[in-house]
Parts: sequence; C-alpha cells; structure tokens
Amino acid sequence: MKRTFGSFVFVLVAGAIIGALYGLMMNEILDRNWGLKAPIRGAVRGMAVASVAVALEVWISNSAIGRWQRSLKFRRGVALRVAITCLIIYVALAGSHIVLIGDRDVYVDWIQNGFGPDFLFALLAAVVVQILLQARRLIGGRTLTYFILGRYARPTEECRIFVLADLRGSTAITETLGDQKALELITGVFLDIDATIKKHRGVIHNYVGDEIIMSWLDRGADGNMQLLQCIDEIFQVLAARQGHYLAKFGVAPSLRMGIAGGPVAVGECGWEKRQVVYIGDTINKAKRMQEACKAHDLSVILDAETAQGMTLPMGMGVTPVEQTTLRGRANATQMLTLTAPDGSALEALTPESKTA
Repeated sequence: MKRTFGSFVFVLVAGAIIGALYGLMMNEILDRNWGLKAPIRGAVRGMAVASVAVALEVWISNSAIGRWQRSLKFRRGVALRVAITCLIIYVALAGSHIVLIGDRDVYVDWIQNGFGPDFLFALLAAVVVQILLQARRLIGGRTLTYFILGRYARPTEECRIFVLADLRGSTAITETLGDQKALELITGVFLDIDATIKKHRGVIHNYVGDEIIMSWLDRGADGNMQLLQCIDEIFQVLAARQGHYLAKFGVAPSLRMGIAGGPVAVGECGWEKRQVVYIGDTINKAKRMQEACKAHDLSVILDAETAQGMTLPMGMGVTPVEQTTLRGRANATQMLTLTAPDGSALEALTPESKTA
C-alpha cells in the first residue's frame, strides 16, 4: 500500500507540474490573459488526468487483468497500455473541462478546436510519465531514488534480512516440460508472487535461473514480522493458483526458502548496466539455509539468530531442525523451520516434489 501511495503521489505531482506548464504555454500562444488562472486550471486538469490514470493503473496491476497483461509479449503489452492510456486521457480531459468551465458552448468550441492539441500534449506527457514509472519499476523505486541521491556511490553497510527462494523440483520439471515451457512456468510463478513481495515492503534484487533473491531492511522485531507474513502469503498465492498450473503445465510448483539476516556491504557497481550490489557472509548463510531445505525435506529454513530478531505472526511458530557448523564458520548454527498453527512444518514438501 505504501508503494502504491508513493506512485500515486509521484504521478499526481508530475501531472500538476506538466499541466501548469501547459496552461501557461497555451495562455501565451492564444493570448488569453488569464493570469494565475491559466497555470491553476492546467494543474487541476493535469492532476485529474493523472489521478484517473494512476487509479486505473493500480486497479489493473492488482487484478487478473494485470496478471494477464504482464504475461503478454512486449509489443502487445505496449499496444494495450497505449490504448488504455488514450481512453483515460479522453475521459479525464473531457470530464475536467466540463467541471472547470461548465459552459456548453465553450465546451463544444473546445472539442472542435482545442481538444486535438490538448490530447496530443497529454498523451506525450503520459508517455514520459509511463517511461519514468517503468524505469522506477525496472530498477525499483527505492533503488532509483538512491541512484539519484548518490546514497550508494560509496560502499556502505546495512543490516538486511535476505530470502533466497528457488523452485523445488526444478530439474525434474525442466526434464518433463523442456527448457522453454519450464521457463514459462518459472516466469509465471515469479509474476504471481511479485505483488505480495511489494505489498510487504520486500525488495527483489535479482532472478538467477529458477531462483529469486529478495531482502528486507532490518526494522526491528515487530517490523521484521512483515517478512514472515510475506512468506506465508506467498504459499497461499501459489496454493490458490495450483489449479491454473496443473491445467497449463501439469505440475503444482512451490518454493524452497533460505532466510538469514545480518550486516552486508552495499554499493553501486558497473557502468553499462549499473546495479546496487550486496556482498557479505549474510547472503552466504541464506544460501546454506536454502540448501538445507532440500536435505531436510522442508520449504523454509532460517537460523536461530535471525529468528530471534523477528516477531512471529499469530499462529506461526518455529521448531528446531538441526545444529550444524556451516562451511567457512567456526561456531555451530542452529537451524529452524517455520510451523503452521497445527504445528506442522509450513508448506511441507510433498513426496512427488523432492527431486531437484
């Protein structure tokens, strides 16, 4: 919700600024002498177009239509978005003009003489805003902000909790479906859980084959509870989509997750494709937890130290799995797994999915 509100404010402010500038420009070109009314009306109309656009964008993104649209090929997706954008602009421009002017004769004259330039300008502005939103979505809103502010221009240290999740049984699935169909399945799974990760303030860093790397900033025990709620909801999302996967692919996918928290070094890296890179033993530990999931036939494993820094959601518990010395470490690490209200391991693996 917080990220959605951030996008809404971003688009609203952009719409107001662009609308005000357009109002001033048209006031000079048409010699209207409207004074302050020109930028004010322009800003209001810009906000009207922007608010309708972002409301529809949020509705589409969070609905089955959004899931379908994200699965389209690039050209079809762009064509659909352009068509929707044109419809939004038409409705918002016409509606805001009626509300602000209220004179039928003036409105008819505007439709005949002024609608074309207004529509083209609004469409161009919408394209620019869409590009900015797509860049924000591609890089990540928080990461884009950090790039602009130069926060990670020099390496710094952060305390984060990393979750490494991969598709269980991926090798067997690929052998059964083939590479292309397996990739389509993996893409579908990651698309389905994307909104859940964003909802719970997680950051997706990378996709590596059938693995997704995500993290949460360490916000204290109560704040870190969102991570556990996210994991539980991810399993619920995949369970709800099980029928779809079985019908389309013949398999019901699930994930194995390794969780570990601690300090990491973070900084910008690269030039041609600049990225924010995280380095540290915390990520290695999360990888060991993920590998232990396969050995112990579980879907989630985390270390006791990380678990101590998290408030468990109501109904969720932890149970010991094994105490072992991880590769490269001197001291033993206590591994835990999450449990459901009935005491069973959260999303325990089924016998058919043990192969990986």
